[in-house]
Amino acid sequence: MSVVNRMGATIALILISVASQATELDSGLNALPITLQTLLESSGRENAIKLTQLGVLNHAYLNQSGEGNITNLLQVGSGNQAQVMQYGQDNEVELLQAGFDNQANITQIGNENVVQLNQLGSANFSIEQIADGAAITITQY
Repeated sequence: MSVVNRMGATIALILISVASQATELDSGLNALPITLQTLLESSGRENAIKLTQLGVLNHAYLNQSGEGNITNLLQVGSGNQAQVMQYGQDNEVELLQAGFDNQANITQIGNENVVQLNQLGSANFSIEQIADGAAITITQY
């Protein structure tokens, strides 16, 4: 876990990426595995991102602006893509992508919004929460 304090803003970031045995462990390189194709941006106070990627060619773009926003993202399989944008305070995203070629786009604008999205198989979904206190739970097979 990495905690950074810049200009009075505390950012917590957890990144986990597990290499596939066939392609990445045998390469002998000390570089990040190709499963970690990720761009993270966070500004504000006490925002947290937990990203776990297991498999190959999983992509994530995560952006947080505000305070107390939380994103937990787990990608298992290959070719999964996720984009999470959080603007406001105390928003939360729980996203699970298990399988192949899942795509998710989540935008939260406001405060105290909650998204729980489970994609199991191969699915596409977009959610825009523009409100305060909204909550949605979706499971796709």
